[in-house]
Amino acid sequence: MGAVSIVTAAVTVLAAHAAIAQTAPQVQLPQVQSQQAEGRRRMNDPERLAPFGLMLDAGMPEGAGLSGVLRPSQHLRLHIGGAHNGLRGALRAGLTLLPLKGKVSPSFSWEFGHAQAASTKTLNRRLADSTQLPASSMERVGYTYISTHVGLEFNATRRLSFFVRGGMSFMEMDVPSLQKLDEPFRDGLSPVEKQSWMMRTVQPSGKLGFMFFFG
Repeated sequence: MGAVSIVTAAVTVLAAHAAIAQTAPQVQLPQVQSQQAEGRRRMNDPERLAPFGLMLDAGMPEGAGLSGVLRPSQHLRLHIGGAHNGLRGALRAGLTLLPLKGKVSPSFSWEFGHAQAASTKTLNRRLADSTQLPASSMERVGYTYISTHVGLEFNATRRLSFFVRGGMSFMEMDVPSLQKLDEPFRDGLSPVEKQSWMMRTVQPSGKLGFMFFFG
């Protein structure tokens, strides 16, 4: 009888555990459904911002560019990426303020960019290797720019925006001396190429492009 009692007790305990396991999800189910519904509501909220994006633009002085964009609020854009003007590539970063909320808003932008001048070692390699393209005279020109622009941004959808901007850019161009080129190449330098120089200028600039947001 003792064995029968033990088996009966074990069966009773297992049945109780099975009953609890079956009823527990039913108790939690409304809460899970509520969380899922809240998540769907947030995703479909027309006021919700997609925080990340890509920006493709073209303009002066940086040329064509591609950047990653962060949109922490309706009124602020931050971007970082690169650009190429056909001769040199550059890194850049900037921010844009949008004072109005709506389909169209004025914008105020600031951007910083920099392209490093080619080193003497790089130029020696380019001149010595006949399989590579000839070294461009602008390859050794490095530049830094700071731009400030005013423009308009058109929000076509929650995820797609177009913009046009214009303003001024301060540029500093740096051309290092070629005195350290290898001997065979240094003999053919002109007096101007043997000297380093720097030029600073302020010039009109502008750009247009679009941004696509996701997330």
